[in-house]
Formats: sequence, structure tokens, C-alpha cells
Amino acid sequence: MTDQQDAQSIMDQVRVRFAPSPTGSLHIGNLRVAIFNYLFARHHDGAFVVRIEDTDRERNVEGSLEGLLDDLRWAGLDWDEGPGVDGPFGPYRQSERGDNHRKAALSLEERGLAYRCFCSDEELAQAARDDAPEPGCPGNCRSLEEGDIRARMERDEPSTLRFTVHPGTITFRDAVRGDISLEGSDLGDFVILRADGRATYNFAVVVDDLEMKISHVIRGAGHLSNTPKQALLFDALDAPRPVFAHLPMVLGADKRKLSKREGAEGVVQLRSQGFHPDGVVNYLSLLGWSPGGDREILSRQELIAAMDLDRVGATDTVFDPEKLRWASAQHIAALSLPELVDAIRPWVDTERFDLEARALPAAVDAIRTRLTTFGEVNEHLSLIFPTEDALQAGLQELEREGDSTLDTLKAIRTTLSSIEGWEAPELGSAVRSVGKDMGVRGRALFHPIRLALTGSRQGPDLGKVLAALGRTRCIELLDGAILWLEKSEAV
Repeated sequence: MTDQQDAQSIMDQVRVRFAPSPTGSLHIGNLRVAIFNYLFARHHDGAFVVRIEDTDRERNVEGSLEGLLDDLRWAGLDWDEGPGVDGPFGPYRQSERGDNHRKAALSLEERGLAYRCFCSDEELAQAARDDAPEPGCPGNCRSLEEGDIRARMERDEPSTLRFTVHPGTITFRDAVRGDISLEGSDLGDFVILRADGRATYNFAVVVDDLEMKISHVIRGAGHLSNTPKQALLFDALDAPRPVFAHLPMVLGADKRKLSKREGAEGVVQLRSQGFHPDGVVNYLSLLGWSPGGDREILSRQELIAAMDLDRVGATDTVFDPEKLRWASAQHIAALSLPELVDAIRPWVDTERFDLEARALPAAVDAIRTRLTTFGEVNEHLSLIFPTEDALQAGLQELEREGDSTLDTLKAIRTTLSSIEGWEAPELGSAVRSVGKDMGVRGRALFHPIRLALTGSRQGPDLGKVLAALGRTRCIELLDGAILWLEKSEAV
């Protein structure tokens, strides 16, 4: 069966799967694969399946599964079938599907497509040291007589089940890279069932993909080496191959592979820092794929509408942490003020910043253009609500601001105490009006006010700072600064 026929014979509904192993926390490379599968499924009104491949018991980490699922939920990648979801197949844990794997493997043995291998671990290790040629196994088990096999099985000799790979060219089509070929003699006969009855990775995923009717296998380029084996197994099981699509590899700034072992930041770290999940999904979706044009910031729905495999490139792509932070900032900036306040409220240090209900929205409005993550809120709130030490240092700096400083602060105090409304635009206009009347502008106007209110010459928009502090606190701080300067001049 050709790949063209395979593609045509795939069922009408698109069904994709994300199949992580619970061997640690989810890193951004894994999340990127999940994002591509999710967006592709939603674009085609298909199913996004999560399958936990947990057959490698020795490497499984306790609590990892829960962490993986929490990371997917945080990213908004809601799955249709899988752990915790009732569906026609779920929940999916590969370790619970061993009977299915064994049944399929034995069917291949019965049809003469796989054979028993009785080679010991020592023989296999020696063959590896001797660089024994493939195909087959060191003991030439492929040529054993049926009676010999039966006798050895009756003696309970340990055996694996190997799939027979015949000489000839093996070709499969990759939706990203086109046709890929290799010689069967280079692949060799490979184990599909271990001596303890457990299926090997390549065989288990084929059986699961087949039974779950997976139409497209979208995964990282690191799985390319597995694909020839899996293509042969689909053929042997008389099943159409799914559409294979291998995403380009993600590299770090040093051009080395980005992975859990090579310094990839874990999703849990992004969550703990308060990255906007839509910003993360947006940025990672662009690693190796283009929506067309110069667009870089897209909403979830825009990504879903644009996602297809035609625009996925084969060239390795580089992960840029600063670009990720920028994307997060853009999605934060796009939130309405009420949405941003709700999102940021859990991150506010309420012991440090005792803000009234009205003060928080005003304060968030003042700092919103400075945020790249929700976790930065306290750092930026300190620009509006500084410590007493910072305010004291600001008073000392006031003495260096020039002769007009005291008169400027008194005029500002008078104007603010009589203003009716207390909204940022009106407050900003009032400050500028005072400066115009006094013939003071720029630094000579704004620096004294900022030093008096926040202890710093720099900060967010002054009108928004005034709005966030509130009338009572502003007057209190201005009175303190005026008194400080009057005492200084009297000395």
C-alpha cells in the first residue's frame, strides 16, 4: 500500500494524539508537540487524544502524570479522550493495554511475520560488542524449526518476539519532509514483545494508534528513526498508515537540541513565573510553523483557524526565551482591565500591598504596559507603593531638585485637593495645567512630584500613579514632602 493510498484511506475524522511518558515534568519541547496536535485537531473539528505511555516502569516518576495533566490544563489544551475523560476508549494508560499488544503480536507470529528469539542477554551484548551484522539475531533464531521452537517453549526458555524485516527499500511519506527511504537490511529484525510479555515501544504505539483510529501522527523530529519500523508494522497488521508529520527540532541559543536533559525550561517554571498561557501557546506554535504574512501575535481562535501542515518547515528552529516573554506581554496587554485584574489578583502580595478593592484596578492599570508575566506584578507595584525607606530616600533627593520644587509641590497639592473627580486622565491634565501656570515643565515638573509620591524619578504614567494612590494618600505624601523641604530651608 502506498502512502498516497494510506492518506486516502484514513477515516474521515481527524484524530491526533499526544503521548507523553510520566518520567518527569513537561518541558517546552513536549508542550510544543501537544500544541500542534491540539490546534490541528480543533482546525479540523477532530479529536485530540492524550495517551500516557507508561510501560517503562523503571523510569516512571511518582506524581509526574498529575503534573503533566495540570500543565496541559494550564495551557488550555483540553483533550477529548484520555486520562480523566470518559470516552469510547479512555482513560488511556498504555500499561493497561498489554493484552491488546500481546494479542496483536501473537497474530503476527501465527502468520509467520514474527519469530521467537531465544538469544540471551549475554549473546545480545556480545553481538553488540562484535558489531554483528543485521538482520536477524546472534543465534539465527529466524531459521529455527517449528519443533525446536515448541520444545524450547515447553522448557520455559525465555524468548522475545522479533518482527521479520525483509531486504528491500522501505519508504514512507512525511507530510513535512516528503518521501524518506532506507534499506531493510539496515533496519534489521526488531523485538516487538519482550521476554516478560510486554510490548516494546514501537509495537505498542502502532497497536494503540490503530485501535484508537489515529489519523495523523504529529510529533518531534526525534521520532523519525522510529517511523520505518512503525510503517512496516501498520502494513503487517493490514492497516492503513496514518499521516506522519515530524516537526522540526527545537534548538537552544547554543544550537544544541532543546530537551529535558539539555536545559529546556519546564512548563511548571513558566507557570510559577506567571507567563500568560495564551502567549506561551502562541509563541511555541510559531516554532517551525507560519500562519502566513508577518503575523506573530494570534489569539487561540486565530491559531486554530490557520493551523495546517502545509506551512510546517523542516529546518531546525531556535527557541528564544526573550521572544517568549514578549509574546506573553502582548497577550497580557490585550486583556481588558477587569480580565487583567482577575488574572493578576492571585499573584499580588497582599501582606506587602494592602490594597482596597478600588485601588487594585487603578494600580494594575498603571503598570499593565510593563508586565511581561503576571508574576512581575509585585515588582511593578513597588514603583507605586514603595517602602518607607524608599520614600525617605526620595525626600532627600528632593533637596537637589532646584529652587522651584517647594512652590511646585504646594501648587500641585492645592490643585489636587480641590479636584472633583479622581481619574487618571483628569489628574494628568491637572498636573500639566499647574506646570503651565508656573512656567515649569518636563523634569522640573514631574521629578519632584514623583519623588514625593514614590521616592523615584521614574515610573508609570503620573496620572495613573495618582489615581492608584488615591486622594487621601497623595495629599498625605505631598504634605510630608512640603514639610520636609520647609524644614530643610529653615536650617
